[in-house]
Amino acid sequence: MMKKEITEAIEDYMEDLNADGYRKGKSWKGYDVYVPEYEQPVYVGLPYVVLVKGGEVRLSTEDESLDYLDYSEREDDSRS
Repeated sequence: MMKKEITEAIEDYMEDLNADGYRKGKSWKGYDVYVPEYEQPVYVGLPYVVLVKGGEVRLSTEDESLDYLDYSEREDDSRS
């Protein structure tokens, strides 16, 4: 996939997640991670992220979502 196609695929996934925008998260297990952002707090559902690796763009699985959340929170705690 070309960079433009990757960006479009990320944006499509974010639209599916009803996100207002997104930001690049911490790299994880060789993936570039894109985290949805919402203007209003979201209280329901798993914290899905979009994963990009080797030109493939996909939505995280349920287990990956929870693993990434744990990983990113541990990384934040280690910086405190």
